[in-house]
Amino acid sequence: ACWSCKSPDVPRMIQKDGELEFFTGKWAKYGNVNRQFNWFADCHDSKTAELTVGRPSLQRGLESAGLDMKKVSETEMRSLVCAQCHVEYYFKKTDWKDAAGNEQVANVVTLPWANGMTVEGMESYYDAIEFKDWTHKISKTPMLKAQHPGYEIFKSGIHAQNGVTCADCHMP
Repeated sequence: ACWSCKSPDVPRMIQKDGELEFFTGKWAKYGNVNRQFNWFADCHDSKTAELTVGRPSLQRGLESAGLDMKKVSETEMRSLVCAQCHVEYYFKKTDWKDAAGNEQVANVVTLPWANGMTVEGMESYYDAIEFKDWTHKISKTPMLKAQHPGYEIFKSGIHAQNGVTCADCHMP
C-alpha cells in the first residue's frame, strides 16, 4: 500500500490490475514497472492538463466526508491534488478473491474522514472502529501514529481560511 504515493504511475497500475490486486502482496511486485517518473501525471490529466485526483483513496475519503468531487472548485483542486498523498491514512485489511478464486487480503489505503477532517473527527472515527497502530509495551495502551495529516491540518489553518492553496507556496 505504501506504493500509493511513491510513483505517479500508481493510478495507471490500479486501473490496469484493479485496486485490490494492487494493494495485495509486497512492494517488490511492482518494483520493475513502478519507475515511470512523469510527475506531471500525478496531478494533471494527461490529455487536458487539468488538475485531477487519480488516487481512489482520496476520492473515497472525500465521499465519506460528504464532499462531491463534481462540485470542487479550481482553488480547492490546487490543494486536493496534494491531498492524494499528504493526508492521514491507515491500511484497511480487505478480504477478496482473485481471478483464480484464491482468497487474498489487500491493505487498502483508507482515509478516516467519515466523522470529519479534524483531529477530533479522525480520532472519533478510529475509536468507533477500535483501530490502533500499535500497543504501548508498558502501559498496554492502544496508540495511533498520525502518518502525515498535512492536508487536514492545512484545511483548519489561516492560509486555507483565506483562500491560499498548497500550490500557491509549494509549486513554481
